[in-house]
This record gives sequence, structure tokens and C-alpha cells, in this order.
Amino acid sequence: MSQRFTLIVAGDPDQRTGGYLYDAHIVAALRDQGWEIDVVGLEGTFPDADAEAATSLGLALENLPDHSAVVIDGLAMGALPDVVAQHAQRLDISALLHHPLGDELGLNEADQQRFHRSELNALALVARIIVTSHFTARRLPALAAHYAIPLNATVTVVEPGVAEAPISPAAAPGEALRLLCVATLTPRKGQDILVQALAGVTADHWQCDCYGGARDAAFTQSVQQLIEQHGLQQKVRLHGECDSETLEAAYRHAHALVLPSWYEGYGMVVTEALAHGLPVITTTGGALRDTLPKGAGLSVEPGDSAALQDALNRFCNDAELQHQLRDGAIQARGQLSDWQAAGEAFAAALTAPSDSSAAPTLRAGSQFESDWLTLRETADFASRSQRLAQFASEWLSAQTPTPLIVDIGCGRGSNMGFLAPRLSGPQRWKLIDHDATLLAQAYQRAVGLSDSQGQPVAVETHCVSLQPFNAVPVDDAHLVTASALLDLVSQQWIDTLVSRCAKQQQALLIALSVIGEWHFIDTQGDPVLDDEDHWLLAMFIAHQQRDKGLGEALGGQAHGTLVAALERAGYQIEQADTPWQLAAGDHDQQPLMMALLAGWAEAATEQAPEAASRIATWLQQRQQAVVNGELGIGVGHRDLFAMPKEKA
Repeated sequence: MSQRFTLIVAGDPDQRTGGYLYDAHIVAALRDQGWEIDVVGLEGTFPDADAEAATSLGLALENLPDHSAVVIDGLAMGALPDVVAQHAQRLDISALLHHPLGDELGLNEADQQRFHRSELNALALVARIIVTSHFTARRLPALAAHYAIPLNATVTVVEPGVAEAPISPAAAPGEALRLLCVATLTPRKGQDILVQALAGVTADHWQCDCYGGARDAAFTQSVQQLIEQHGLQQKVRLHGECDSETLEAAYRHAHALVLPSWYEGYGMVVTEALAHGLPVITTTGGALRDTLPKGAGLSVEPGDSAALQDALNRFCNDAELQHQLRDGAIQARGQLSDWQAAGEAFAAALTAPSDSSAAPTLRAGSQFESDWLTLRETADFASRSQRLAQFASEWLSAQTPTPLIVDIGCGRGSNMGFLAPRLSGPQRWKLIDHDATLLAQAYQRAVGLSDSQGQPVAVETHCVSLQPFNAVPVDDAHLVTASALLDLVSQQWIDTLVSRCAKQQQALLIALSVIGEWHFIDTQGDPVLDDEDHWLLAMFIAHQQRDKGLGEALGGQAHGTLVAALERAGYQIEQADTPWQLAAGDHDQQPLMMALLAGWAEAATEQAPEAASRIATWLQQRQQAVVNGELGIGVGHRDLFAMPKEKA
């Protein structure tokens, strides 16, 4: 894609809501980086698109020359898959999704399903999907599995940036606490819940200023009536929509942000508050659980006015808590990314080849996006065998002063990130992957890596296909390694790997190979697996054995196949069980568990599309149990280190 595209949005592009502000900041950042961008606002009604909206989108796309790059905001395209379909082959279309349309509060079940199906049908047509939160990235495959509408495009997360801002002053002794709520007045934002909660706050030294356009007149009136009903006219003020200067002044004079939303696709005002060093009192609705860092505020379940009241009472009546949360917000402030970084990430997402055009590549559907690799890394590091890594270090030390380690299917460099600090002496790494974007991330990661003596590692990258394996450049390695790769490969691939390694007398360290075992874990850590789980597992195992681009995949049988091949080649083998144990009720591990469930359901649906409804019911029930802290997940893995007996 050249550095030019057209951005299409619903209605006036200058609207001051989170989604439109995101779009505007991305456009500004990319223009600063030299991109040419045309922004087109559509006429008509959205998201429940009317005839005028369909005509407006159709004309906007018709006016673009063949092969033009276009990004369509989800609000503008979700209800118009037929219009998108007319131009999907002619144009290079990417979707920008803030949150699924069917997740909007207040929809009845029929409308929710209609929006979900319509949007998924549109997303199935595009080359790329960019989402603004990891929550939405997890939500999309779950919806796709539920409705049996597969997504063919890569999903990339580009989180919002934040503008640099001064730290707002802390409340002086005796000063009234100023609470700030920044959200449009719509039911999803929950200002009615906020007013009910504030009515029960026992402290009297506070005020709450609410900024945001009155997008729903009836809801706005009901909130104002609640304010009057509870006698809070002097405490709670609805200021309406304001310009950026007024809002910035509000942040600078506030002492905390309150966001009572039922659901957010990201929650940009949370990071804007953190940029000012403001603690945040919010909910766990949608992406908010991920957006608010630990220690920087208080979170309650959405819609729970009693819990929100308790959180507000604690904050307003406890000066020490105010101080602790302010320190946490200031600490989180230092970890925020700016809009230039967000623009660079957006540009990388747009310029990455789509699944249909990338080469060399694995088959569509086997792409391991950076989000998934990042999500699993903590669990990988916790479960991997330190003992086998030590064996590898001792092997390398005995070979040469500067050994070469070849990492096959390196992804974003997680395997290197684990091993490099555990291997002694100078190291040279050759990173091999079919995905140029992931390779670039791995190379950048290597800049900060050191060996066990604190010396930097030397790294080179090779973007090549892993099939056929004969063409993969491994002959000069002392150690061949891979992580979470083996289930994708075939018997022939493994035989070729072992044959080449044996010929060169190379050692192998193969980590985190799935062995076809997973189960749920109850709150006591005991395994739980019912008949529906057995049924789902059987379909997942069958799906694992499909060709993923490396021949007929062995799935959970691959580890045993590798062991047998190495034994025939005369290798000395050491093994270690390295299961994931994702505990029930562990919020830090919930995103990984939700992604796992969605992936299993998606695989099962591909294997048995006629059972899509049953699979969706299974997925919904298991995800709810994970969210409720009732279930954790165990996944079987095994690590292997093997060395030629002649050199053992």
C-alpha cells in the first residue's frame, strides 16, 4: 500500500466522541509522517443504515480508482455489507473497528443479532481489520465463532495514544474534591448510575462536573431529573459538549475521573485522565478492565450503583487512598504511548500485506498475530523448563566460544527473549519466520537483550517460508530451536528437520509443543471436563490435523513423532512437561483464557459448521464461567532437548 488512503466515516468527521477523536488523531499523526489522507463523511443515518447512508457509501467507493486504499470506520460499514461487497475485489479495503455494533447497550436480541451478523459479513470481505483494543480483538473471533461467519483478514490492535499533559494538582487540605465525568449522554455511558451512586456519598466536600454532548434527549432528561430528585443540583452539573480548551481546563482542575460506562471499546478518557495524573473510578465494562492499570484507580462491575457508591465513598473519605491512587496514576502516566506511536502502528498495520497477498506465508488462518503472541508470553515463560535451557547452555558452551542459535518460526522473538538471558557466553542468533512484520518486531526486541553475563546478543533475520524445510537456512547452527510450532508441521517436515540436524550434529531445543490435552480447572485446582468439553476437544484435535501450510499437521501427536525420529537418529533426549495452569479467578490470565476459548470454538466451528449453534452455546457458557472466576484452564505442553550421542 502506498502512503495514501481515503478514510470514510459516518456523518461529520469533526464530532467530539471517542471514536471520531481517535480517527482525527490517527489522521493527524499519519499526515505528520508524510501520508496523504482524504477524509470523507457520509450522509444518512448510522449505524442502522438507511437508504441515504447506503447511497452515500456506494458513491464514496465508486469515486475511488481501482486498487485504491480505503479505510472504512466500523460505524459506517457495519450495516452495509452489500455495498462493501460490490467493491471488495476492486479496492484495497481495511476496516477500523472501535467496538462491535451489536454490543451497543439497549438493543433487543433481534437487533443485536442483526447488527452482529451484518458487521461480521462486512468484515469477512475486507483485507485488514484494525481494532482499538485487545478486548475487541478477543471479542471478534468469539462473535465469528458464535455466528459461524469466519473472518479472513488479520486483526491488528492499534490502541489510542494520548497527548502529553501536565500533572493536575492534588487536592489541597480542606479543598472540595472535583470529580470529572467525560462521556456523551447516552444510556451506555451510565450517568444515571453515577447520579444514584453520588446520592449516597457521605462526604460533603465534593462536586462532579459532567462534560459530553446530549446524544439521547430522553436519557439526558432522565439524568437531569435524577439530579433534581436527589437534590444534587449544586453538586452535579451537566455542562454539555465543549471545545478542547474547556475540556483541558476541566482535566487540569479535576482530582479524579469517574466513568460509569456499561461498556467501552477502549475508553480513551481513561488514558487522558492518566496523562494528567488523575486517578480513575470506573467499571469493568468491555475493554475498561484492560484499559485501567492496576493501582491507578478503582473498578466496579457495570450497572452496580451500590458498588460505585462504595468506591466513591472510599475515595472521597480516605485521603491516604487518594494519595495512593494518585501515585499509581502518575506511575501509569509514564507508560502511556503518544499519538505519533499510534500513527506508526496504524501505518504498519496498513502496509502489512493482507493474508491473500502475503508471500511467502502460511495458509490464511494460521497467522499468529503479534497480539496473540504477546498475550501468551507470560504463561509461556512461567511454564517453560529451566532445566532444559540449562542443558542447552552447557551444550553450547562445549561447542564454540560464539555459538549460533537458529530459531525457526520465531514470531516476535519470545523464544529468544526467554533463552538469551539463560545462555552463557556470547551468542549469535538467526531468526527465521515467514512474517516480515513479526520479524521486524523480533529484531527490535533483540536490541535490549543480553546474555547471562550482560553482554548484548548478535541477531540476523531471514524472512523465508518454512515449507519445504529443505530451503530453511539452518545448516550452520549449533542449536536449532523453536517454540509453540510443532503442532503445525507434518511427519515429512519433522523427518527432514531431524535428518538435517543429525547430518550437522546439531542439538535441538523444542519448547511448548502441545500434546492434545486441555481441561478446565475449578477453584481448588482440580480438573473439570464434562461431555460437552470432550465433544469440543475431539473436534479441536481433528482440526489441529488439517494442513496449516506445512503439510498435513500432526497436532498433538507431533511431539511423540519428533521423539521417535530423534531416537532413530541416535539422539540423547531429555523431556519436561510444561503445562499452562491458568488459575480460576486470576484476572491477569483471563484475557489469555478468553482468547483460548474463542480459538478452540473457531477451530471446532470450522471442523463442524453444522454444529455452530451448539459450539456457540458452549463458548458462551465457558467464557462466562471464566469471567465469574469459576473455571481456569490447563493446557498440556512438553519441552524437549536433544543432542547427538557422539557429542553428548
